[in-house]
Amino acid sequence: MARKYFVLCIITILSMIGVQCTENNQGGEKRMYENIETAIKELDLHNDKQLTSIAQTIREESWTNPRKVVNILHSANKDESKRAALVLLSIDELAMTPLLDSINRKIPEEYVWDMDIVVSNQLRNRAKIVKVLNEMLLDKRDLEEPEAPVELEETPPSRRVCDEAYIMIRRLFAQDENEEELSTNIDVFLDMSDEERDAEIDRAKKTKKWVSLIERAYEEEESEDDEFQ
Repeated sequence: MARKYFVLCIITILSMIGVQCTENNQGGEKRMYENIETAIKELDLHNDKQLTSIAQTIREESWTNPRKVVNILHSANKDESKRAALVLLSIDELAMTPLLDSINRKIPEEYVWDMDIVVSNQLRNRAKIVKVLNEMLLDKRDLEEPEAPVELEETPPSRRVCDEAYIMIRRLFAQDENEEELSTNIDVFLDMSDEERDAEIDRAKKTKKWVSLIERAYEEEESEDDEFQ
């Protein structure tokens, strides 16, 4: 499933950027695709090398001009360097990798400034992501169940747009949870009824705090047991 979504994301990115791509054919020779649409049509979803080659070409093409701007940023011309900094602050994620690949650690002022641009762009993108996720929390439409490669013994829990948004926000902000704890809490959340999920989503929105759902469920069970004693 993760591979399927990865492939879909790559194809979406490819379709948005009209550049030429190359790949190695069986003889080892590089062939140039006429355009990105052709690259997508000829992409074998089971050919990891082909997918990696196309994705790498797209990345390199996308970073060509940002890398040139980073070079100007690190040049001796102070006026041009200031202009380059303004451009890098304006192109968001396109500046991230070129900057991180060529951080100037030798000059403290440039070292700090480079990372300040990276962090500023990251925070702006984070704010955009959170805005969309908060909108998704209000969307209670059901999602179609993905096709399973093999027949499952149990029917997977139904999911809604708001449920997926909750999970993504938890992945983004529950930094105290390790991978196992996060996975467990997501499983507990998906085992809830829609009404219980809605209550947890409302709680998280109001408190902006993440609690261990497995611990809370255990405490509630203990509380119920005490009432019957």
